[in-house]
Amino acid sequence: MAALFCPRPATACLRSFPRAASPVIASVSFSRQITRSSRLEEKSRGIANLALRENIWTSKQGGSSTVRQHRSMQIRHASTVETTTPTPPTPNQTPSAADELLTWDRFFKLRRTRRWINAGCSIVTAVASVGIFAPVLAQQDFDVWGAQISGLDPVIVIGISTFGIAALGWLMGPTVGNGGFRIWAGRRGWTKEIASKEKSFYARIKKYRADASSSSPQNPIPDYYGEKVASVKDYRRWLKDQRAFNLKKNKNMI
Repeated sequence: MAALFCPRPATACLRSFPRAASPVIASVSFSRQITRSSRLEEKSRGIANLALRENIWTSKQGGSSTVRQHRSMQIRHASTVETTTPTPPTPNQTPSAADELLTWDRFFKLRRTRRWINAGCSIVTAVASVGIFAPVLAQQDFDVWGAQISGLDPVIVIGISTFGIAALGWLMGPTVGNGGFRIWAGRRGWTKEIASKEKSFYARIKKYRADASSSSPQNPIPDYYGEKVASVKDYRRWLKDQRAFNLKKNKNMI
């Protein structure tokens, strides 16, 4: 019957059937797979341990905690797309702190600049006042009316009125100059610092200046209000002058 269904020899027919795997060979191959997987796990654990050691070393150097770095690494590896939102600059941020720092030398320089600005504004406001109000007075016959009241010549009345208008315009100059200077200092953030330094400066002047009761036309107090102080060097010289005046006063009293 075997020859009828299988024309080839029985041995060849039997060889064609798949052989069942031996239990010994299967156990050996399974053990090899286990050893390979265990080696891969050991390698991955070793790499993870090295990464943790590096994180610990960097945390000791940088002062940050290892837990935060480990979490940040996990988040970076897990997230595929990072969204970064730039922080908007605050209005108090400045390009360089050294340029925006108000020192005493810069404060005295700003005081001198403010004086020049006030003087220039006084000239401008005086000329503008004369140019605006002098024609108005001429049209209203103010010279004739003033001459009738005072009994002076109309030309003298016009001259006095023009001089008065110019004086009023001159007095308006520091107000305009200080207003513009405050606007400029406010943009730089120096308004409060300038006010505090001015208060401190005048307090020092009031404290260390000589007594005004001991002054005389022959021996006046040098720079009683500290108007000539334009730098820290000038302030130290002013202190020496005040001490010299006090020493001279004490010698005269003895």
